[in-house]
Amino acid sequence: MAVTGSSFLLFLIVGFLHLSIPTGALHTVGSLPLDTVTFYKVIPELKYVLVKIDTQYPYGEKQDEFKKLAENSASSKDLLVAEVGISDYGEKENSELGVKYKVEKDDYPVYLLFINGDLENPDRYTGEIKQETIQQWLKTKGVWVGMLGCLEEYDFLAREFSSTRGQEERQKIMVIVKKMIEQLPESDQKLAEQYYKIMSKVLVQGDSFVSSEIARIGKLLEESKMSSAKKTDFQKRQNILSSFQVPSVPKEDL
Repeated sequence: MAVTGSSFLLFLIVGFLHLSIPTGALHTVGSLPLDTVTFYKVIPELKYVLVKIDTQYPYGEKQDEFKKLAENSASSKDLLVAEVGISDYGEKENSELGVKYKVEKDDYPVYLLFINGDLENPDRYTGEIKQETIQQWLKTKGVWVGMLGCLEEYDFLAREFSSTRGQEERQKIMVIVKKMIEQLPESDQKLAEQYYKIMSKVLVQGDSFVSSEIARIGKLLEESKMSSAKKTDFQKRQNILSSFQVPSVPKEDL
């Protein structure tokens, strides 16, 4: 019987862990290394695969951000984070994948999101290499990954709110949110209230409030004089705001 979906992924990972990894090979917790063989076996089986194409032995700040992203991906039941290391010497391992997806060495690292097993048309990330920024981008593609300040159930309601255009329907969603807040533990209530306040602002100012507020907070976060606690509060709000950005339509639905 064929092994598919999550069961296939589990089978593959267990098999990988039983292989002997060459001395000096790097492995990132939360990420699955792929090569020119496993790449074509894994991606067609899963809903979302975020692949980082990079040098074979990456290091530095951008790699640190990838490590945080990969580890945090455990919060998502739909997303697999993977990495392809390309060697520029010897047999030039995995270089054909770089050629296929038009990835140049000067571009490293490149992030490609494969949706519903589509190997030919991945979405290429072009923003800043920061964990939070990449996760915000993933949200716009319909991928939920736990972010600082965000609550999964409220992220779903935020997306539903933004996808609904009628004022009456949006108000109904706000009633549900309000009732749910009262049942939350105190530690989560303040975060949930942010969702409600944003919904209220959108009703008055329109959908453009979300994008303009994200941009405003982005500029504030660039200020070096801001305390770390204040930056954390702004980052939480920006993450919650990103939940209101309507995700792209999956390719299989086009």
